[in-house]
Amino acid sequence: MNSRSNKFMQTQALLQPLSALPDWGIGGSLLLVEQQLQQDFRDIDLVCTEVLAPALDALLLRLATPLQTTPHPQYCSQFFRRYQHPSGLVIELMAGIAVRQSSGALQHWQFDPLTVQRRHGLPWMTLHDWLVLYQLFERPEKVTLINAALTSL
Repeated sequence: MNSRSNKFMQTQALLQPLSALPDWGIGGSLLLVEQQLQQDFRDIDLVCTEVLAPALDALLLRLATPLQTTPHPQYCSQFFRRYQHPSGLVIELMAGIAVRQSSGALQHWQFDPLTVQRRHGLPWMTLHDWLVLYQLFERPEKVTLINAALTSL
């Protein structure tokens, strides 16, 4: 078994204590690895409802150390926190996602927990949700990658 699959399995085990909570999902580059669209991930992106954010934050604080974040002029989510797990993995928790566009307008994206799919005992967001988010985050390489995967289905 290679180190990438070990990292993926380690991440699944790290997230298992959260699995009983409702209204959250795994996305970002970890979703792309799970869907075999890329080889590795740099962090663990978790998205949840604004209502669940305090409870999920409290649980993550028992598993990992919070990292200092500075406000970003473009990303204006209602809730955002980064954590460092003792394994070295970084977790990002987001809720109430909003991005300031170049026009100055704030564009909101609403997480819908009903679209989450359970695989490997964990809740995974859809590629379509992350297509929209990567467009919002202005990540054209990820948009192209997901578009290609969705058109080949």
